[in-house]
Amino acid sequence: MVRKSIPEAVKLQLWVKSAGRCEFKGCNTPVWYNGLTLSEGNFAEVAHIIGSSETGPRGTDQSEDLQIDFSNLMLLCQRCHIEIDRHQRKYPTELLRRWKQEHEDRIEIQTSYPEDIHKSTVLLFSVNIGDRIVPINTEVIRNAMFPKFPTDLKGIKIEESHFDRLGTPEQWQTFADNKIKRRILRDLEEGIDDVKIKHFSIFGISPMPLLMYLGKCIGDTVPADIYQSHRNIEDTSKTWSWQEDSSVELPYLVSCEQDGKGEVVLLKLAISDTIEYDKYENLVSDNCSIYQITVSEASPHFLKLKRQLEIFSYEYRKLLNQIQAKHGKNCKILILPAVPVSIAVECGRVILPTKDPEIYACEYYREKGGFQRVLKIN
Repeated sequence: MVRKSIPEAVKLQLWVKSAGRCEFKGCNTPVWYNGLTLSEGNFAEVAHIIGSSETGPRGTDQSEDLQIDFSNLMLLCQRCHIEIDRHQRKYPTELLRRWKQEHEDRIEIQTSYPEDIHKSTVLLFSVNIGDRIVPINTEVIRNAMFPKFPTDLKGIKIEESHFDRLGTPEQWQTFADNKIKRRILRDLEEGIDDVKIKHFSIFGISPMPLLMYLGKCIGDTVPADIYQSHRNIEDTSKTWSWQEDSSVELPYLVSCEQDGKGEVVLLKLAISDTIEYDKYENLVSDNCSIYQITVSEASPHFLKLKRQLEIFSYEYRKLLNQIQAKHGKNCKILILPAVPVSIAVECGRVILPTKDPEIYACEYYREKGGFQRVLKIN
C-alpha cells in the first residue's frame, strides 16, 4: 500500500484547530518553537489515530481510507507521538479521538469569545505562614478560571517569604499598607500596561488578617472571583477549582453569645475549626458583645462550592448591618477568623468603608494564649 501525502490544506486545518499545541491530553506543548533552546520552527508531528497502514500502530482495514482524513489526525509533539505508538494498548483509538475532540473544542471555546469577555486579571497573593510557603502553579490557576482566562501573562503578584507574623500590630499595619494597599490602589488606578482592570481572579494563601486586608483594598467596585484551595483532590491540576457536588452543606449558624453594653464586639468566624472560649478569653470583658457565624461541623474541608461562599457573604454582610444597628457606628468589631482563604478575602471585600465601624482582624497565637488584635481592616 502506497502511503498518501497529507495535503497542505489538511495540515493547515490541523494546526489551526489545535492552536499549534500538542493534542495529547495534559501535554498542550507549543510545537512552533523548541521549549529548551527557544528556537522557532515546526516541531510538530502528525499522528494517525487509526494507523496509516494495517500493520502500523492501531492499524485496521480502514487505514488506507483514513490516511489523509482530518478526523483521523492529531497534532503531537515528538515525545507524545512516540508514546502513543509504543504503547498502543494504553492509547486505543477511542481515547485518542476523545482527546483530539476535547482539545479542539477547548480551543474553539476560548477563541470564539469577543476580546474582553471572559478575561480576568489574575491576582496571586502569597505570604509565608511561619516557615511555610505554598506555591500555586499556572496550570492550576488556568483550570480553576476556565472558561475565563487570564487577561495577560503578567497579572498581579504580591509575594512575601519573610513576613514575621509574630511582629507587633504596628509591623502588621506597615506591611499591609506598603505591600498590599499601595500596590492594589496603584494597579486599580493605572491598570496593567495602561489597560484598566475589569475583573479579578483571586488566588491567595497567607495569614488570615492579610487576606482580609487584601479583600478590603480590592472592595466590590471591580467584579471578582475568589478561589479556594481544596485538599484531598484526586486530580492535582484542579486543587483550586470549585467543586460541583450539590450534596454538600450550605446553611450557616449565626448567633449572639453575649450581649454587652460596651463598644467592643467580638465576631467569631468558626468555619474551618471551632473557636473555644480559652482561645479568646483574653479579649473578653463583661461589657463586650460576642457574635458567631459557624456551621454544624466546622472543618478545613467544609467549603467546596462557590455557592457556599456566596451564602456566607450574604450572612456576614447581614450580621455586620445588625451589629452596627444595635451597637452604633462607634463600636469596634474584632474578627476572630478560623476560615478558608476565600472567606477571609470575602470578609474584606464586603466591608463598606464609610458605613461600617472600625474593624480589626485578630491572629491566633498558641504561644501567647489566644487571639491577638493585629491589623486594622477598616
